Amino acid sequence: MSVCDSAPGGCAALCRAAREPLGDTAPPRAKAWLAVEHPGPWPAFGWPADLPSGVAEVLTAAPAYAVRPQLIRRPDREGRAVTGERVVFVAGGPVGARWLERRLTGDLGDVEKLDLAALAEGGPPGFGAPLRERVLLVCTHGKRDVCCARYGAPVARELAARGLPAWETTHLGGDQFAANMVCLPDGTYHGRLDRGTAADVAFACLRGEISPAHYRGRAGVSPT
Repeated sequence: MSVCDSAPGGCAALCRAAREPLGDTAPPRAKAWLAVEHPGPWPAFGWPADLPSGVAEVLTAAPAYAVRPQLIRRPDREGRAVTGERVVFVAGGPVGARWLERRLTGDLGDVEKLDLAALAEGGPPGFGAPLRERVLLVCTHGKRDVCCARYGAPVARELAARGLPAWETTHLGGDQFAANMVCLPDGTYHGRLDRGTAADVAFACLRGEISPAHYRGRAGVSPT
């Protein structure tokens, strides 16, 4: 059993004190990503009631194709009141040839058009416009684990204040390592971030680098 299980003061605080190892804790099955903008609130499990049922079905089906589904929002109050077009990211590809696409849509039903099987095959599906830039997803899913909001929300706001392409997101896994961040399209995970360390780690990620002291591994790659 993890030393973080049932920690009364929050699992992330206890894990920091215990220095539980971060390495090889990124999810090995996440070969590709589907991130859909939704302002929340986000339930602890499942999908929000106001999400179109067809979109929820796609998100629910995604893990069977090794596609990791995420809801995302901008780390500011305006991000909680989305009007007009929303952003959908899809990312994937083998290590060394990763890709990222962004689609702006006024109808989230567009997500139902995404071919999950094609996405799982590794090539860009042409669902959105190709992006050369990377994006950062910071877990702030407080209803799943309070540590994600406690540690993640300040990190997301700090990165956004610096003008970095950071988004809040739902559960990334490894709540005890909060604050957790993944860089797309690389799939590199970093954890145990705070406002003092997040910017340096984020800038490194955006250059395609890792920060060993916070590195959890690369999603879609089995631990060795």
